[in-house]
Amino acid sequence: MQKLISLFTISAVVLFFTACGGGPKIVIPSYTAPKEASKLSKIKTKDEFISKGAYLAVWLNPDVKNAKETNRKLESMLIDSVKAKLTETNFVTIDPLGSDGDVALSMKISNYEYENLGEKISIALEVTFIISRGSDEFLVKKYSDRKNRQSKDTSRLPSENELASQAVSNVVKYFISDISPLKTNQLREFKSLPNDLNYVLSYAMRKNYKGAIKLMENYKGEKNLNYHYDLAILYEAEASITEDMKLLDLAQSHYEQAMNLGGFNDELIVSAKARFDNFYYLLSKTKKQDKANQALRNDRNSLTGSSASEYE
Repeated sequence: MQKLISLFTISAVVLFFTACGGGPKIVIPSYTAPKEASKLSKIKTKDEFISKGAYLAVWLNPDVKNAKETNRKLESMLIDSVKAKLTETNFVTIDPLGSDGDVALSMKISNYEYENLGEKISIALEVTFIISRGSDEFLVKKYSDRKNRQSKDTSRLPSENELASQAVSNVVKYFISDISPLKTNQLREFKSLPNDLNYVLSYAMRKNYKGAIKLMENYKGEKNLNYHYDLAILYEAEASITEDMKLLDLAQSHYEQAMNLGGFNDELIVSAKARFDNFYYLLSKTKKQDKANQALRNDRNSLTGSSASEYE
């Protein structure tokens, strides 16, 4: 587990990237590391009858405290948002049959204020998330969000529920990013290519990464540092959409070839390679964890006669 924490910490250091050159750029999906990686060991449960590996699962308490005193609709908003964001990666799954000895996730609306001044409306929301096993509360954190909207045309202002939904989405996102890799977007910048490969970059700009990869692989000219680096980006971009580890392995191979050809002296390549390594590690870790979690979901399905989608 200590290795997991240190790798998450290292990956978090290289999270954000601002391109410093002038080459064409693309935005690709990626993952950020969970901020509370040290707490994950307490969420993990090993059950030899279900899985050889340890699964990460929480029972979601359907009773949101203080919902009655504020807005009952917030309760369903919070529950639905947590379910949706947890299943984006399935790094932490939801156990529909929680018991006293299992890990539970409870929520409390610490503060909710809605103000309507005609041309100006505002919402302030604060939610406390509690993860516990029995009486041991090992993660208790508050997250807040405030929304303000104004317009002389009051018909254009969002409703209270619409504004509350936006605030709920944000506080849940803050919480999920603490316990699970979270999907995000990152920038990648291409290096220059020979004139007879310029059309490859136009393919990439249109997100036709498969076509761009095919053109690059069929190229008969010099395969230098720029070639391998740009091809690595194309494989990474396609893999970020399909989450295909084989494509990531190809991206890794071309990143390494670019580094061997002098890329270790190039700030842009070093930076991109670090972010790729972060993505590679988090995606592979998430897929392995989801496989362990699936054993629990299969077991619960056999007991309840339901499908995974009914409680994820």
